[in-house]
Amino acid sequence: MDKTICRYHPAQPATWQCIPCERSFGDCCIPLNADAPDETPGCPLCNGQLQFLGAANTAQPFWERTPKFFFYALQSGPLAFAALLAVAGLFMPRSIILWGILFSVATKYFHSVIEASSQADGQAPSLLSAFNGEGFTLFFKQLAVFLIAFGALWLAADFNSEAIYWAVNIGILLVLPASIIRLALDKELGSALSPEQVGQVIGAMGWRYLILCAFLFILWQSPSWVTYMLSSGLPQVVLMPIATFLFAYFGVVMCAMMGYAVFQYQGALGYVIADENGQAAYPAADFQRRRALAQAEIRLKEGQSGQALETLSSALQRDADDLKLNERFHQLLFGLRDRERCLHHLAHYLPLAANQNPPLAATALLNARQLKADYLPDNALVCERLAEALLQRHKTREALSLLRNLHQRFPDYPDIPRAYLLAARGFAEGLGQVEPAQKLLTFIRARYPQSPLLAEVSRLQATLSKLASQA
Repeated sequence: MDKTICRYHPAQPATWQCIPCERSFGDCCIPLNADAPDETPGCPLCNGQLQFLGAANTAQPFWERTPKFFFYALQSGPLAFAALLAVAGLFMPRSIILWGILFSVATKYFHSVIEASSQADGQAPSLLSAFNGEGFTLFFKQLAVFLIAFGALWLAADFNSEAIYWAVNIGILLVLPASIIRLALDKELGSALSPEQVGQVIGAMGWRYLILCAFLFILWQSPSWVTYMLSSGLPQVVLMPIATFLFAYFGVVMCAMMGYAVFQYQGALGYVIADENGQAAYPAADFQRRRALAQAEIRLKEGQSGQALETLSSALQRDADDLKLNERFHQLLFGLRDRERCLHHLAHYLPLAANQNPPLAATALLNARQLKADYLPDNALVCERLAEALLQRHKTREALSLLRNLHQRFPDYPDIPRAYLLAARGFAEGLGQVEPAQKLLTFIRARYPQSPLLAEVSRLQATLSKLASQA
């Protein structure tokens, strides 16, 4: 079965589908609201209700999870079940009625493991669940399936042809797992014997069904191999309960594998089951932001840039100071070369980014300079923080342009000494120009004699004097 991927993120599996739009979406495009867990999300394009695909495209292949099936059978429920069978096999009297009850309990427990595993439930059924009043008729239905299989094998033997006998034998081995799966899920003998229903299981898995059969055959033979290896060193009274325990343990492993195969191929089998880890849901504010970002990206990839801008604009009306939304809005405006709106938005975005993420603000300023070469923020602190971020990126000239004549542009700004000390370092370290750096330091000492930065100014002046003397 080919997996469906997200239309807008080819590396992501699809978890939602819009039938009218013929679009598949991954979790990356459809965030969930933690404050409204029962709300079905709408299509980002038509706003219609989406169809949940479950984990049909996200499930890990069953052959990659083989170790987990062995650990699954080591839980308290399966171990107690295996211990019960071992003790019963050793001490229970030879009564057809008692053994019939025991086998019905075992059949019910095995089938409950298949059902639980098909729901991606990592918790194995408890031993007590095997004794409730529902599902004991499964033993007789499963017995009927086995009797029909043995009957077919017996008839094949009557033909006195090894080819026919082995063809029927192999056919039964290949069909039996699918029949057991159908019986465990549908609880109907007709489903377990229906060629159409059984064929649906095989068809859903395709050639991978042969991998499942190979694994199941090896697991089925494993208790016999282990018992054979132990037979030479242990008395029969000890060997029998060990063999029974191993049969129960490996039986749970097999059933867990068959159940997970249903979970993996649920789409083709007509089931919708959520991933075992569930989908991530977000608080209302985070959900609104993620949804707006995802919808804007989808609109943009559909060539609907106007709708993408409207989506982000509406989201910013709800939360004007969300950095992620402002960043994406700026990127979109700049990418569309919408000069007027982009520069207008920068009046709000630059102070916000300069406060929370100066490197991001520096990138936005460089973008603005492509639209308007002499663009300058109208806030002194923003200019200083942007200049510092640009100097760290070795954009010295761009940084110095923000600090030029800062005391004239913002005469009431109290941190002129700090800004001009930064500019002096930019001239000296970034451009290797000692003279303008010295002039700035002299200006600081003359105009701001009470500044707490004078000691640092003196140290930098001394360093620059040494450099000038060596030149």
